[in-house]
Amino acid sequence: MSVGVCELCGSPAISVCSLCGRLVCPDHYGPGGVCSVCRSAICSFCGVRLSVARCVYCGRLGCESCLVQIDNVRRACRECLMSVEVKVEEARRGLERLRSMVAKLKESSIA
Repeated sequence: MSVGVCELCGSPAISVCSLCGRLVCPDHYGPGGVCSVCRSAICSFCGVRLSVARCVYCGRLGCESCLVQIDNVRRACRECLMSVEVKVEEARRGLERLRSMVAKLKESSIA
């Protein structure tokens, strides 16, 4: 039973994409009732919503719920942000140790 014409190829459409509402034929209709265009743009993290951007660190596609806005332009996934936070904290501790060592060296050279 055809419901119209596939908006992707012009063949007889059998279904409507549950995300974007496109009429699609069997070749462009896939699991979960999603068309092939939406399937290629699905969030890599939740697998449910359409992506809005890529993580600036790992490059995976993510939706508004799964990515964190870093500034006006960039977004990052929580996994990468956690990794970056850990690296920043390790660098901060290393810098504190280095400052402490320099201070001790200065004290010993003055005495």
